[in-house]
Amino acid sequence: MTLSFTLLILGGLLLYYGAEKIVHGGSHLAARLGLSPLVIGLTIIAFGTSLPEMVVSLAAAAKDHSSIAIGNVIGSNIANVGLVMGLSAFIFPLTITYLNIRKDLIIYMIAALVFTYFCFDGMINRWEGAILFGGIIGYSWYSISNPRHRVEKDIDGKDSISKCFFYLLFGSIFLYFGSKLFVEGAVSLAELLGVSDIVIGMSVVALGTSLPELATSIVAAFHKEHGISVGNIIGSNLFNILSVIGLVSFLYPFHVPLEIMQLEIPFMIAFGVVLFPIALMKQPISKITSGILLIGYIVFIILLFN
Repeated sequence: MTLSFTLLILGGLLLYYGAEKIVHGGSHLAARLGLSPLVIGLTIIAFGTSLPEMVVSLAAAAKDHSSIAIGNVIGSNIANVGLVMGLSAFIFPLTITYLNIRKDLIIYMIAALVFTYFCFDGMINRWEGAILFGGIIGYSWYSISNPRHRVEKDIDGKDSISKCFFYLLFGSIFLYFGSKLFVEGAVSLAELLGVSDIVIGMSVVALGTSLPELATSIVAAFHKEHGISVGNIIGSNLFNILSVIGLVSFLYPFHVPLEIMQLEIPFMIAFGVVLFPIALMKQPISKITSGILLIGYIVFIILLFN
């Protein structure tokens, strides 16, 4: 028990330090390349903070624990909106510009619906995995090349591009090891309680692998880098479905527990749909709205364990 809590604390410290480096490197890189912080959050930072989901899901699928893999992704997507966005907006003023993220939200919902369709037969095969993974390649190219994400370059007082990439790499490594330690501690505690693979994946593992997004988004919101914070959340959800599920199912085609169609999938879709009215509301996101997101996530966890 003591070892588990030690891993949780050490993992949390690494997550925070890694998030600081990623936000610093990402914001400076965006300024130097003439890209908006939003597109950096949607792509490079989203990829970095999704590495824990990728590693954990690959390891779970390789050990024939596919329920943990798919539960990790769905649970993380729910946590990213309900917990990460909810908590970030509750602590610091967080602004979403609807016109800037409208297309990205639509792409995310299409990806979520395609993923749901693939789940209906209880199996995600290699071809379906290839389709999903091809989607993230196309999306990344679209985000970086889209003119709407271009801004004036600003190099005054900014770190060099090589140094920015060093910070991003360094931060991602810290996020990876931080989430790994946290997940190890959390799973050991969950196993002591005797809960199933799918519940562990949806709750404990999903929460642990969402900590990089939580740390990065809160730090970004604190530094008023709203584009990085919001982009990280939406981009991470896209990477989770298209990249993580795509690559894992391509390498290890896996069965999908059909019971997730009753609770988990509907919650994931609902937490995606709710982003549209939130983005259209008066900004920054109010504490009432962020509080509702947090309550929604708590309700999901309660229903999951019942």
